[in-house]
Amino acid sequence: MKERSRAHKILTAISFLSVLAAMGCGTYSPVSPSQDNSTTPGVENPNFVQILPTSTGSDRMLVGSAASNVVSAEYGGTVTNGIYSIYFPPGALDADTEITIDMPRYPLAVVELEPHGIEFNVPVILSLDISMVDSDAADYMVLWHNEDTSLWEYIGGYVEGGIIKAELEHFSEYGSSPVMTP
Repeated sequence: MKERSRAHKILTAISFLSVLAAMGCGTYSPVSPSQDNSTTPGVENPNFVQILPTSTGSDRMLVGSAASNVVSAEYGGTVTNGIYSIYFPPGALDADTEITIDMPRYPLAVVELEPHGIEFNVPVILSLDISMVDSDAADYMVLWHNEDTSLWEYIGGYVEGGIIKAELEHFSEYGSSPVMTP
């Protein structure tokens, strides 16, 4: 009976310690779409995917890292640099606006969107075709550069039909990264 009581105490202690350890792990998940971004820790140097190189004679040789186009406030539209695309639904902008996509860190999948800081009436969609990235990851996430903290923060994103997509509420610097598992 004494040995049984000792075994019970040991099992109770192990169970208690397991619960404490699990609680200490927290609830942060970099892939949780419902994560409140105000509590998400940022990352200094994320592991951004790289854009695949093009071959000589390929149509993708014509792809540039920068592009600019005027988007209609009334009708919306799409701007692409052949790598990233941004879709604007009708009414997303207050006025017709020149939109610029630039990739100053090419071949990293990091994009600067201009006019910097512009906010939208409804979210716009940033997209990147997975076939253009040098990665065999099963899932991807999109991060934005928070200038106030100098950190990259997870904003969401999802893969649909082989395309990495994220809804944006404003323009800044964004990047695509494989989902990091803890």
